[in-house]
Amino acid sequence: MKRILTSLLLIVTALLLVACGGDKTDKVGTDGEIIDFSERYQKGTVIRVWIDDEEGEYMKRVIEEFNKLHPNIHVEHQHKGSVDSREHLKTFGPSGNGADVFQFPHDHLSSAVLEDLVLPLPDATASRIRARAHDLGVDIATLSYDEETGSFDPNNSNAVPRLYAVPMSIEAVGLYYNKELLAELVEDEIAETAEPVETYEELIRQAKLWNAIPGNADQGNFFYGTTSHWADSYFIQHIYSAFGFTPFGPNLNDPSAVGFEEADEALEWMTTELKPVVTGTGNTDSVAAGGLFEQGRIPYVLGGPWNSEAFKAAGINFGVAPLPSINGNPTQPFAGAMMAAVYKYSENAEAAIKFVEFLNSDIAMQLQYDMKYKLPALNNDLLSNINGVSDDQAMMAMSEQLENAIPMPTIPQVQYYWGPGESMVKAIWNDSTPIAQALADAENGYRTLAGLGQ
Repeated sequence: MKRILTSLLLIVTALLLVACGGDKTDKVGTDGEIIDFSERYQKGTVIRVWIDDEEGEYMKRVIEEFNKLHPNIHVEHQHKGSVDSREHLKTFGPSGNGADVFQFPHDHLSSAVLEDLVLPLPDATASRIRARAHDLGVDIATLSYDEETGSFDPNNSNAVPRLYAVPMSIEAVGLYYNKELLAELVEDEIAETAEPVETYEELIRQAKLWNAIPGNADQGNFFYGTTSHWADSYFIQHIYSAFGFTPFGPNLNDPSAVGFEEADEALEWMTTELKPVVTGTGNTDSVAAGGLFEQGRIPYVLGGPWNSEAFKAAGINFGVAPLPSINGNPTQPFAGAMMAAVYKYSENAEAAIKFVEFLNSDIAMQLQYDMKYKLPALNNDLLSNINGVSDDQAMMAMSEQLENAIPMPTIPQVQYYWGPGESMVKAIWNDSTPIAQALADAENGYRTLAGLGQ
C-alpha cells in the first residue's frame, strides 16, 4: 500500500510540473512578487581571471561577493604578475588557455590594444565606469584608436575615443616623512616646525644641515632619497613638470618627438641643487633610501602607495605630504593606474564584462583597500563610501596629490621613452656628460627605437 501511495505521489508531482509548462524563469514569491531564477537554471559560464594576487585570499573574497550577484558565472582565478599578463596572453590566448580577464599596469594598454588583445568595453559599461571612476583613471584607460590603420592619432576621424579597461587603483608618488625624525629636526634646530617641508628650497636647506652631522651622510644616511633611483623618469616627472617639460608635448600624445630638449633646465637643477644632497658624489642608484626609511634612519623619501605596507610593517610612524614646489612652481607627478580588461577573443565576453564592471563596485574597491592597501580608482564623491580611506592620512594625501597629477602617456611610443630617458640622466649625473649632448643622444635614441630615424 505504501509503495502504491508513493507511486501516485510521484505521478501527481510530474503532472503538476507539466501543467506549469516547465517554466523555470519566473515564480511567485510568498508576498506575490515575481522572482527571476533564470540565471540560476542556465548552464554555468566559466571565466578565467588573471589578477596579481599570489596568496589568492583577496581574489577569493572578490569572487565570493561577485557570485552573490552572478551565481551562474564561475570564476577561476590564476595568479599572474601584472607586468607578465600581456606577454603571456599573446602566447596562450589563441590556444584557448589564456584569460578572459587580465590585469596590467597603465603603460601596457596601448601595446595590448595594438596586439589585438583588448576588447573595447560596450558603451553602457563605459558610461557606468565613467560615472564612478576617478577622471585620471578614465583618461589613462581611454584611447583614440583606428583599428584599420593601427593609428592612435586623436586627429584621425576614424579614431574614436573608447574605454578599453576598468581602472582598479590609481597612484602617484608623494613625499613620505618620518614623524619622529621631523620632531628631532626641531630639537636639533634644523627645522622650525615638525611639519613636512612645502618647498624643495627648504628641503635642500635642511638636508645640508642634516648631512653635515657625523653619522648621517658620511654613513650613507642622506636626508632625502627615493624608493627607486634618480634616473627613473616616472619618479622624477614631478621635477620635470616644475620646469615645463612633459614628454610627447603638452598633451602627451605626439609620438613624432619626445621633446627631451625641454628638460635642460630641470637637468641643470638636478645636477647642481639636488644631487649634492641626495647622493653626493654617488651614482643615481647609490643610495637605497627605501630601506633606510624603513629602518627609521632618514626623515624623507620619495615613494608611492605600494611602499606603505612595508613602512607600516616596519613600525614607522609616517605621513605623506604633497610634493614640494620648485622655485614657486608646482611639481606634478605622473598618475598611474592598475587596470583590468577583457580579452578580445574571449568566448565568454559577456560574463567577463560583468566581472570587470564588478571590480569598479564599492564592494570590490573596499576589498582592494582592506586587503591590498591600494587607493581605489573612484571619484572623490564615491571614495568616501570606502570605509577607512577618509581616516587614512597617507591615502588621503595621495588622493590630494592626484588632483595635481599628469595622466600617464598612453601612446604606444611611451615604451621607447623610459630607456633613453634613464640613460640621459645617468650620463649627466654619473659621468658628467654635458647636458646638451645627453639631451641629443636621448632624443636620437628614442627616434631609433620608435623607428622614426634620426
